[in-house]
Order: sequence, then structure tokens, then C-alpha cells
Amino acid sequence: MSKNNINLVKEWIIKAQNDLESAKILYRENGPTDSLCFHCHQTVEKILKGFLVSRKKEFPKIHDLILLLKLCNKINKNFKNLEEETSFLNRYYIEARYPPEITTYPKKECREAIEFAEKITQFTINKIYA
Repeated sequence: MSKNNINLVKEWIIKAQNDLESAKILYRENGPTDSLCFHCHQTVEKILKGFLVSRKKEFPKIHDLILLLKLCNKINKNFKNLEEETSFLNRYYIEARYPPEITTYPKKECREAIEFAEKITQFTINKIYA
């Protein structure tokens, strides 16, 4: 990777990690669960985009985790192992952000969202630096 590309990838990783930390804080502080789950979605979106940037692959300006995972899977077939977790988190982009209803998620589901975001993030960081 070029120095510019390395720096850009690091920025994607930092942004993803910041979203994950925000989700954890919201969990600990019993914050709004819709925001917590949205941050988990954002964590995964940013880390997958970081992987694509690390491989100099272009991607559309989308928020669909399933499509982003498919793009990553074209580069490394092991991303297929994250389909279930990615699908679980994908719904939080729209569902957690917009009315008409305020969505509240059970604590157990929030914990799963964080665990899945952590798993995908760690897996992807390992692939970025492999």
C-alpha cells in the first residue's frame, strides 16, 4: 500500500473503532438502543469500506452491509463466514434511524449487535494487515 492509501485505511479503521466505542458507551450507560445499534451498523460499514480501500477497490456510496460484504468476499472468500452477523446488523441503518416509530431494542439484542460488530471488525482488521 502507498503511504497515502495506508493513511486513508487507518482513518477508516479509526472511524469504525470510534463507532464501536460509542456503541459500548451507550450500552454501559443504558443509552438509546436505536443509536447504539446504528453505531454497530456504522462500525461494520466503515471497516468493510476500509478493507476495500486497502485493496484499492472502488465501491458505490451505499450503506448496505450485505453488498459491501459481497464486494469484500470477491477479494477474500473468508468474508462469506460473516454473512449471518452482517445480515443481523444490516437492518439497523434504516430501522434505527427514522420515524414514524421510535425503535427500542432489548438489551440482549444490543449486546449481540456489539459482539457481531466486534467480531467483524477484528476479522477485517486482520485481513487488512494480512
